[in-house]
Amino acid sequence: MDAVEFQRLAAGSRTYRRYGARPLRRDELLGLVEAARLAPTGNNSQQLRFRVVPGMEDPAGCQLVFSHLHWAASLPDWDGPEADERPGGYVVVCLPHKVAKSPVRLIDVGIAAQTLALAAAARGLGACMHKSYDACLGSELGLEGLGLDVALVLSVGERGEKVVLERAGVGAAQGHGLTYWRDPDRSHHVPKLSLEELLI
Repeated sequence: MDAVEFQRLAAGSRTYRRYGARPLRRDELLGLVEAARLAPTGNNSQQLRFRVVPGMEDPAGCQLVFSHLHWAASLPDWDGPEADERPGGYVVVCLPHKVAKSPVRLIDVGIAAQTLALAAAARGLGACMHKSYDACLGSELGLEGLGLDVALVLSVGERGEKVVLERAGVGAAQGHGLTYWRDPDRSHHVPKLSLEELLI
């Protein structure tokens, strides 16, 4: 993979919130976790644990996870994907309860989440990182008995929407600031600052 291909992959790992109807298999989700397990962690502690919830083998589990997720704070009139647009599966990233609030461990979670999203993009899949979910999700998944807390949920599925990355404040992005929005054809627009605006 060259630098241009990697830039394309990074752009493809952008958030997708609507999906195709195909449920994902367990082995597809395990492939993402296989990539994430190789990601760096502080002190090489490797304290993250992963629960995969595949739509193919565990549709009830997928419905359970979906029922506890909150979607798109910047789209207050949207309650999340319709039944035929829901994720094909989930990866639940977990931490031991005793370190669940550790700043270093939370960095580990972010690194793992982006690695999962990149692995999904490399397979042509879309993903969405959720940090907003009901507090009872861990107990519903039986994680409390394992001494684990939910740290992040990754929705995964076939891409079911068009995502447009564009320069913030230019063209159609004018007036939106950095807030994502949808146009009448339901394309999802994401304003991004330029490289020059980020450099100090």
